[in-house]
Amino acid sequence: MAAAYEAVVVPRFTRHFARMILEELPASVRGSVLDLGCGTGHPTFELLPRLMEGAKLVAIDHDSGLLDLARRKSWIAVGQRVFFKVEAAERLSFGDGVFDTVVANLLLDDFEDSSGAMREIHRVLAPGGRALLTRCLAGTFEEVLDMLDELGLKRELPTLSANVAQLRARNPTPQELVERARAAGFDDARVVTRELRLPYANSGELFADRLLAYVAMDEWRSAASEGTGQDADEILREAEHALATYFGGHALSLRVHAGLLVADRAQNAQ
Repeated sequence: MAAAYEAVVVPRFTRHFARMILEELPASVRGSVLDLGCGTGHPTFELLPRLMEGAKLVAIDHDSGLLDLARRKSWIAVGQRVFFKVEAAERLSFGDGVFDTVVANLLLDDFEDSSGAMREIHRVLAPGGRALLTRCLAGTFEEVLDMLDELGLKRELPTLSANVAQLRARNPTPQELVERARAAGFDDARVVTRELRLPYANSGELFADRLLAYVAMDEWRSAASEGTGQDADEILREAEHALATYFGGHALSLRVHAGLLVADRAQNAQ
């Protein structure tokens, strides 16, 4: 699974978000850095060359399989400049104010409510520290969600429509993300946005895509089946057909609204 994640998800999805973090970081990074939800090592390995002398990087992930692959890829640096640890982001074992920079690539997407993780990130940041956190924003994969919503109306399945609405709400707007950061204790926050597109030759290729099987398909299947009394495969096949009809059987793309939250802890924080 870790190797498949590295081969399928990283180059087409997570690397684009990681690049947003790297573009916001200085060329030379001082102090202690925490990489939350590092997976197989992105942007961990891109961060290593930027560390100044004496700087350290701690990379954690709750998935030991992903972390083992990251360790094997960086065995020369392990224990010298980068330290890997299996740990959950919402219950960090580190003391207060021990990191100068915290980065997290798509970690917040994993939580129904990311408030706990954001409070922990604020806690472990030193006064004057900065957090750089990427996540999908509102409107991501809206082409498929729109079709599922249409099917809910067409089939008179209000539960399907409600499930889709709940799925949409999981991805915040930039302003909502800023408000969540401030509620977690950050004094200054802003969001950098970027639109990515996943191209497909047709809707059949879209629904057969291994990438979407990792990052979206389970949620779509749950929305189609939970409380609806419907077969998820049948609903998704109908959504595929509806997309094919809408785009005339031609090429289409899924929009991904990428966001980078840049959040600072005040220099005089207690």
